[in-house]
Amino acid sequence: MAKDIVPVAIVGSGPYGLSLAAHLAAANIRFRIFGTPMAFWADIARAGEERYLKSFCFGTNIYVPRPGYSFAEWSSARGLEAFEPCSMQQFVDYGLWAQQQCVAGLERQNVVAIRREDVGFHLTLADGEALLAHRVVIATGLSRFDHLPEIFAALPPALRTHTTHIARFDGFAGKSVAVVGGGQSALEAAALLREAGANPTLVVREPDINWMTAVRRQRTLWRRVRSPLSGLGSGPKAWFLTNVPGAVHHLPDAMLSHFVRNHLPPEGAWWLRNRVDGKVETLKSTKVAAAAEEGGACMLTLSTNGTSAQRRFDHVIAGTGFRVDVDRLDFLDGALRGTIQHQAGSPKLNRHFQTSVDRLHIVGPASAMSFGPLFRFVVGAQHSARTLTRHFGGRR
Repeated sequence: MAKDIVPVAIVGSGPYGLSLAAHLAAANIRFRIFGTPMAFWADIARAGEERYLKSFCFGTNIYVPRPGYSFAEWSSARGLEAFEPCSMQQFVDYGLWAQQQCVAGLERQNVVAIRREDVGFHLTLADGEALLAHRVVIATGLSRFDHLPEIFAALPPALRTHTTHIARFDGFAGKSVAVVGGGQSALEAAALLREAGANPTLVVREPDINWMTAVRRQRTLWRRVRSPLSGLGSGPKAWFLTNVPGAVHHLPDAMLSHFVRNHLPPEGAWWLRNRVDGKVETLKSTKVAAAAEEGGACMLTLSTNGTSAQRRFDHVIAGTGFRVDVDRLDFLDGALRGTIQHQAGSPKLNRHFQTSVDRLHIVGPASAMSFGPLFRFVVGAQHSARTLTRHFGGRR
């Protein structure tokens, strides 16, 4: 391979990108990694106080192929919570520490364009530098996949916000805000809005909100056998998905798609419940039937069990999750995007996380439709890092 061609270019420096980089470095495989480390998580943490991870500390790591670098070890050494709930800002601080320790060569700038060439991939960086890479791994996480329902398109951007794009919750102080959704992001947004002095109203499609129950750190042998803990949660199914991470890749597409979409439905963390129940107005069995701007505010038509009513709000916040769509990876050349086979927007990947384009790999939440729900979460980064490192190093 020509010396001026980078063997592996990693686009993105969140948990998946950093975990892969740490594994490649340990295996002496040359690479370059681009992006602001932990940027997605840092933006979320910066928006408001009292933000915590929904996952267990031991299952939320920058995966490094040697001991001493887990989030739980880092937290314990500093006298911080090392089980749950763990501060999101502390996870960011831990991620930056792990990057400085294990991925020192990270380049803090974005890749703005990638196109396919005969010898590999041509990458253009934000500062104008161009380089060639033999392989490219896209590890940009959820940053481009926030889902805003089409019904809110009639509202001007100044009146609607997805939960991931909230700069500061205290910016809504004194305002009435409709928060649409019944999962963790919507429930947390409602709590943070109330605590910041806003007047939130939760709009939930389902007849009730699903709340998780607290898991005891000290558990009996019977409880550990009956409902083992894993990075994905508690129970035999979560344990299997975590400990046999490549198994569901072999399921038929339709079965795998149904499984991913229905496993782990929207729910709220147990530690969030007392910040929402009885404190935030909640409209259950309610959906937004129409939305329009009126006099600089949002006029929503809300349908509850077939009965419609209009409500006026100063702003709408959508806690409506994410939808993977290859076409939203706008740094990929249009011709290159067009050759990536996908199913309902999600790329179809082989067992090496490779797309239908030779030597173009995708890891993280965008791989979940090929590998299962484990990869919607940070815990999936370990398997993808190990798999790609073995593949790139030519080892079976």
